[in-house]
Amino acid sequence: MSEDSTQKESYTEGFTAGVEGGNSEGFHLGYHKGARLGKELGYYLGIANIHLERNANSDTKYPDKIIKQLEKLKDLINSFPHTNSEEHDIVSMADNIRVNYKKACALLKISSVNPYETNSCEITKWVKQSQCHHVSVNEEYCISPQKLTDIIHKRGAGGGRGHLLVTMSLGHHIPSLTIDCDETTLNNAKKRVKLIQKQWHAIAKRANGGANVWTDGGVDTNLHRFACSYITRDTDLSSVVREQFDCEEVNLLLTGLHTCGDLGPSCLRLFTVSPAVRVLFNVPCCYHLLSEAVDVAMFDDDQTATDDKGFPMSQYLRGLNLGRNARMLGAQSIDRVRHYRQMPDRSLLYRALLQGFASKCQSFQQYFKMADEKLGLNIFNSLPECYLIELERTMDCQWKKIVLLYLMRLCLAQVIEGVILLDRLLYLYECGCKNAYLVKLFDPVLSPRCHSIVAIRN
Repeated sequence: MSEDSTQKESYTEGFTAGVEGGNSEGFHLGYHKGARLGKELGYYLGIANIHLERNANSDTKYPDKIIKQLEKLKDLINSFPHTNSEEHDIVSMADNIRVNYKKACALLKISSVNPYETNSCEITKWVKQSQCHHVSVNEEYCISPQKLTDIIHKRGAGGGRGHLLVTMSLGHHIPSLTIDCDETTLNNAKKRVKLIQKQWHAIAKRANGGANVWTDGGVDTNLHRFACSYITRDTDLSSVVREQFDCEEVNLLLTGLHTCGDLGPSCLRLFTVSPAVRVLFNVPCCYHLLSEAVDVAMFDDDQTATDDKGFPMSQYLRGLNLGRNARMLGAQSIDRVRHYRQMPDRSLLYRALLQGFASKCQSFQQYFKMADEKLGLNIFNSLPECYLIELERTMDCQWKKIVLLYLMRLCLAQVIEGVILLDRLLYLYECGCKNAYLVKLFDPVLSPRCHSIVAIRN
């Protein structure tokens, strides 16, 4: 547990999220142990509440034994302390709540699986901190439908190095297929996965204090496979899976951990037309690479040959265009700027003064000299050094204006990203998918693209 004040806030956040999860209305992830526990207990409370409400509003009543057990579970959760205290054995109290939750589920004849109660493994040796955060969080959400539905295979679109799916296959023994259109990327991923497979026992034990949580049954190196393919709405995923795995029945969970540009919309379209894809988890990125009708000249022939543009996807927003500059802005992170108190690079000012050149110069003099050489003006050596120094001093006022403009534009970043994400969610609703959600998965400071589109086939 963290310190009391921090734990109480995170517990409350996780608890609220768990209640929502128990009512199947939404999901959220806490980042501290207090939030994880709060999220777990909140889920139990959500299950209890929904059945008590169903009993109160329905003509068919539950037996008294079930009602008493649900009320007991609710009382135990409500009396659970939100902060550390020497007066309470919170470990025993939490275990007691879990026992009573399972007893209530047994009486209700429903599954006692808690989608928040799972273990994750961080392959930190091969993955950056932010990527490890992505994998461990996405792993939790990908495992939940595996427990609750009949998913047989998981596949990742634009899988790149395959960080997420290698954890799925090694840690949870789930057949996984990484698909990417770049052969070189896939070959590098295969080599990387082989290294992880060789050291998996050590990785898993280190993550669990020596316990063999993910190593029981050995390492099956055939569970994670690779395929080179370009993803469109017409891609036959069932055939791709059958080529890699000897199987007749194909039920897929389609993941995309930061699908670049139009790959995200392609995955959503594929989900709507492919019955084999039962569940969709898609975290988008690179909005500036989305295709719009106004940007046709910027994309390759194979992208312009189809009417399936990256934005808008929904019929409701048909005719709306954002433009490349707005989409670029949508990828900016106000959370990261606020957290690290970052200001824009001063080269933006130089870029504004000399529009034709971009540079990494550390001073205006260096920048001016480079521009002078490229333009062939030959005026740098004819100017006294004090002239450029004085000019640089007068730029402070202009620099302040640029910073203000930068921060003002940054305030619109989440609005633009929200339009893009809600357009995708609306597209799924228009296609008849009732179980579609916009889920905040990641810490926005570590991962600015922190939202996921989650959809479950009706």
